[in-house]
Amino acid sequence: MKIFSSLISGFYRTFNSIRGVLIAWLTMFLLLVVFIYPLRGSLNSAFGNSMITEKLANGIDIEVFADLGPVLQSLLSYITSGFILIYLIGFVANAFLTAGLFGSVRKGKSKFSAQEFFRAGSRNFWSFLIITLIITLITYFFSGIIIGVPMIIITGIETISERTQYSVVIASVVILLLMLPVLFLAADYARAWKSSHEDESCFSAIGFGFSNTFSKFWSSYIMILLLIASQIILGIIILLILPSWKPVTGGGVFLLLIISQLLLLTRLMLKTWRYASVTSLMEETASAIPGNVNFIQNEQGRSNQTEG
Repeated sequence: MKIFSSLISGFYRTFNSIRGVLIAWLTMFLLLVVFIYPLRGSLNSAFGNSMITEKLANGIDIEVFADLGPVLQSLLSYITSGFILIYLIGFVANAFLTAGLFGSVRKGKSKFSAQEFFRAGSRNFWSFLIITLIITLITYFFSGIIIGVPMIIITGIETISERTQYSVVIASVVILLLMLPVLFLAADYARAWKSSHEDESCFSAIGFGFSNTFSKFWSSYIMILLLIASQIILGIIILLILPSWKPVTGGGVFLLLIISQLLLLTRLMLKTWRYASVTSLMEETASAIPGNVNFIQNEQGRSNQTEG
């Protein structure tokens, strides 16, 4: 079955590209450190040597921050501006890293090459950035329609029952959740195709992404659901472990840091598994079409060029 063969192939490709995953994780970790350390300094200057830190040991206490007075405003300003800056930098860096990961999980990549990783990231950077931006805007647009329009309708009708309101909201959320994997598929197919056709435009890649998504809908959709489910399960594990862990010693804090980063690294590996599985399914579908040798010849030519 193509689904399971693609998942198995994607798993092996992810394992072969583990160094690329580590590069992506290290980059994101450094971005987080750039944000956390100045924030820590701001908190230390605000709290000083007071007993406030002890009050925060058992969780967030709103009264603690309310007592900060004018310092609170500067902290909130720093957190807001810092978060926006990190989000924008992370969004741009993610395009480069994703291009590198897609390049490293293509067919014929039996051995990972850091040089090829950065080459693929630089050559496909702008295309991946535009693809991600367009798919993100499409996602926000449809999310606004699917969730926003029913909410406007039910709030404008005073005679509608509360049970009906809940039913409409739940139905809207379910429809949105069922639609999101389709957009993820279109983005992944577009980026996988663009990684193998670097001379083509990003808009051609987006067209291919949606076309291939609907032409191979059920096999692609079932596979992406399985992959997303694995990421959701890991996300639930992270939410159950990290917030409830309150270390009180330096060793405990260090252990928490190690565990949290291992969980985030695992999450990144699962995302790379998704990229590799979609790429594998796309290549398998292309090679199964009689007379479709352009894709295979292109891959073999690029592989030989890299080895040379």
